[in-house]
Amino acid sequence: MRYLVLSDLHGATEELAKALTYFDKYQCDYLVLLGDLLNHGPRNPVPGSYAPPKVSEMLNQMHDKVISVRGNCDSEVDSMMFNFPCNAPYHIILVPNPQGADETGRTKVQKLFLTHGHLYKIDNEDHDKAIELRNKIGLKENDIVLSGHTHIAGVFVKSNGLINVNPGSPILPKGGTKAGFALILEDRIECRDLDDNLVSCHTFIFS
Repeated sequence: MRYLVLSDLHGATEELAKALTYFDKYQCDYLVLLGDLLNHGPRNPVPGSYAPPKVSEMLNQMHDKVISVRGNCDSEVDSMMFNFPCNAPYHIILVPNPQGADETGRTKVQKLFLTHGHLYKIDNEDHDKAIELRNKIGLKENDIVLSGHTHIAGVFVKSNGLINVNPGSPILPKGGTKAGFALILEDRIECRDLDDNLVSCHTFIFS
């Protein structure tokens, strides 16, 4: 399975249209949406291509291929615009090792915890507290937390062993990063900018 990952669309149609071209280019099976889909957010500028009804129309065309979680700017009213569930606080994807079963007959997996990024704290300066936070959401070392919210694209290794991957935002990139998206592939996850340049990559650690 391959997944195109988008976050923090904030109602921008032109940028969404460009990002969705990579769904077919990379032969993706599912579209992962990490929240903040329609509302521009009171702290953000209104995108030039801001048209929430059009965004919902574009995403609804892929309704049977969408895995979505709720962002801090998403509301119950927003969810009424979609033909897919989008209010879940988190979702989990298990990517199987493409090499198949090992000598014991077991196929190892890479666990990805999908969430927007505003609900679950995943790190702390105190190492013991960082481990406690990781354990509290059922994760272990080398599990991936795939989240948006900050609009800062990249791969970030946390002190408790979690790998935080952020696809950034196609419309409102922050922290000096470029507008972008992510791809979940067979053996890795990539962050790319909207011109399809590789920004960062993390190779899966199957267990």
